[in-house]
Amino acid sequence: MADKLRINSFGRSAAHEAALKEGFYAAEGLDVEHMATPSSKQQMQELVDGVWQVVHTNADNVFWWCEDNGADLLIVSSTPGQPGQDFVVRPEIHGYEELRGKPIAVDAAESGYVTPLRVLLAEQGLATEGKDFTFTEVGNTQFRIDAMDAGTCFGAMVGSGQSGELAARGYRLLDSINRLYTRYASIAAVRRDWAVQNAELLVRYLRAHLQGAGGGQPAFEWDGLRQMMETRRQVGLLRGPVDPHRFATSDYFDRAVAGL
Repeated sequence: MADKLRINSFGRSAAHEAALKEGFYAAEGLDVEHMATPSSKQQMQELVDGVWQVVHTNADNVFWWCEDNGADLLIVSSTPGQPGQDFVVRPEIHGYEELRGKPIAVDAAESGYVTPLRVLLAEQGLATEGKDFTFTEVGNTQFRIDAMDAGTCFGAMVGSGQSGELAARGYRLLDSINRLYTRYASIAAVRRDWAVQNAELLVRYLRAHLQGAGGGQPAFEWDGLRQMMETRRQVGLLRGPVDPHRFATSDYFDRAVAGL
């Protein structure tokens, strides 16, 4: 009988689909149940509560939940990636100054892509939340687009693919967080105690997922985690030192890669 594993992400990734289609999960004796989340706060709370064993999320969410919410989470996979997130505004907004005092739709105000968004806003003189701008938490990308369509919010971070579609509808691509990073990490996280108790199961999952990604034998992306921590420090949200080892281990990842 296959071992059941429940995972969560913001969408069905190509690596997950390939692992299913090509039988990589099955070869590892895994029955993987996937669910997409409407928001990072729901996703992370459900990880803490044990609804999910593995989540694919933004590394910054892990930093915030561990430092500010008392969670004991662990990043167990970190691979090179791109943020792929643009800052899009409604058609009547022509520049940052016209955003002053207006609500911006976000997933979570304290973490995720909103952390580098704070950098973009501060660069343009919008540095004080509650005065220069406000964040309205609505959830994932589609909810953020819906809020802009409804006119209740005037800007939002959206995926680079979707920003082009919005531009065709008159929306304006104001900026992108992609320019802030020379390295970026796509990550998977678990509860630390679950990883200790289910080490072999975790290694098997990571091995199948990496096979689905088709990236050969990747190295653990420490620099991408460090750059995101630097961003969090830059906007005053990081509580401890810029040391990704506080929140991550390559042990399970390295064991999975060794078996590829």
